[in-house]
Amino acid sequence: MDRFHQNVDNTSNCVNNESVKYHKIYYRNAVPDSRVLVFLTGFCLGMVFFYLSGIKLIGGQCLPSALSVDSIAKLHDFDFNAAGLFEYVTYMRLGQLAFLLICTTSFLRGAFSYAILGWGGFELGVMMFTLVYQYGLKGLLLSVMLLIPHGIFFLAVFLLLFHKHWIGDEKAYHNCGVITESRSHNKFTKLKKAVVILTLWFTGILSEIYINPEIIKKISLLFE
Repeated sequence: MDRFHQNVDNTSNCVNNESVKYHKIYYRNAVPDSRVLVFLTGFCLGMVFFYLSGIKLIGGQCLPSALSVDSIAKLHDFDFNAAGLFEYVTYMRLGQLAFLLICTTSFLRGAFSYAILGWGGFELGVMMFTLVYQYGLKGLLLSVMLLIPHGIFFLAVFLLLFHKHWIGDEKAYHNCGVITESRSHNKFTKLKKAVVILTLWFTGILSEIYINPEIIKKISLLFE
């Protein structure tokens, strides 16, 4: 009889454990990721800002001349100064990386991570809707190509820098950190992460200088 009750208890515990796992998976799939929500909120705010202000600017011809169809079409024959572009982009991107590193060391790093993500969504919304409003599908394609491929590398660095500060990932990272904190390879892991971040960032810089301009030249043919 005791063995029977023990088996029943074990079965009940297994069922409860599986039920808990199921609910965790269900809610993880049903509830959108907080990072996605913040980014989409910023994107929607950018859209609203454009419709409140951007359309008036377009109607009043107050937008930068670089966004005019003639300027975009001329990009196909434009020769980019690689040396000057390298200096400008490297200086700007290294400054951004330094800012991200400062944010990761701040006690408000969690808030900073969401603020940066939301601002990125806002800027993307403004840029995308501005180009789509003016040029339709061609504008949509141009807005996407402006971020390819360097934007992928910069996004990867951003996620690597802040991954342990996201809500929901923080507890899992803390548990993992407690396990590995005392191990000798902990310093090597941090060094390896730093090397990966710098490699991705400089790859993004090189892509922005030598690959993205060629992509933009090809896309500009659509505006002739």
